[in-house]
Amino acid sequence: MKTIINFALPKALYAHPNVKKIFFHQDSCVLHKKLSESLLDQAKLSTSHCIVFVVKGRVEVKTYEGESVSCVANEMLFMPRDTYLISDFVMKDEGIEVFLVFFDHELVVKFLSSKLNRPGKSAVSDTSICKLTTSRKVVHYFNALEEIYSEFENSKEMLELKVLEFLHLVYLDNQSAMINTLYSSEHQKRKRSIESIMLEHFDKNLSVADFANLSGRSVSSFNRDFRRKYDLTPKQWLISKRMEKGDELLRAGVTVTECALSVGYSNVSHFIKAYKQAYGNTPKVINKNRL
Repeated sequence: MKTIINFALPKALYAHPNVKKIFFHQDSCVLHKKLSESLLDQAKLSTSHCIVFVVKGRVEVKTYEGESVSCVANEMLFMPRDTYLISDFVMKDEGIEVFLVFFDHELVVKFLSSKLNRPGKSAVSDTSICKLTTSRKVVHYFNALEEIYSEFENSKEMLELKVLEFLHLVYLDNQSAMINTLYSSEHQKRKRSIESIMLEHFDKNLSVADFANLSGRSVSSFNRDFRRKYDLTPKQWLISKRMEKGDELLRAGVTVTECALSVGYSNVSHFIKAYKQAYGNTPKVINKNRL
């Protein structure tokens, strides 16, 4: 049986011991990642668009929809936001080294505004992940990034500048694939309601800020729109929904630890506390007394 760990990218990577943050701000960043061993069967939900550039090793990415793409050195993968992934970083003798460029809705709008004269005429792509052509310019970009900017002081302004520069370089050799995939993702998110996003992902380890980004809203706008619809805060709704599913799992015989992980809690004690507040008993009591 596979061990599945749910977490949201890119923020889950910020504290990773093998990840260097070159520039970062909220859900946009440029990261440099080195691994000495493979990361197998780890499920992740990306709340921002992401391009992975492989320096060494091989990266395999597959989605729950059945898509699967692999990349080796000097190749790139493009993954739109709200892509649920299971990725395997496959080690070779030299280890694994990748750059990851995450960019949020705000940066996508700035980039697309310079490329789409009539956005309604753009093709709609059904592909959630795709392989991109890598030019020498892109390779030089990452070489310069590591040599020149790895010691720069972090700032939102520098992050935006470097990410937009990168997107324009990628665009030179990937115009149709990049524009169609990006536009389709943004267009699809505009059509989806807050309710559909919350119901699809409530049991994953996502914060309110993650849900706001998935919906293409600021946190304040998301909170306001959500409260107007449900007369609850997103946090209150999430706890209630997670406890409801957690109670069903406990009564079906699922262990307390497995139950906590299955409803988006990485800390079991936090799940136990929330469950007791909701139902008056600890999960252990329910687990023991199940029929």
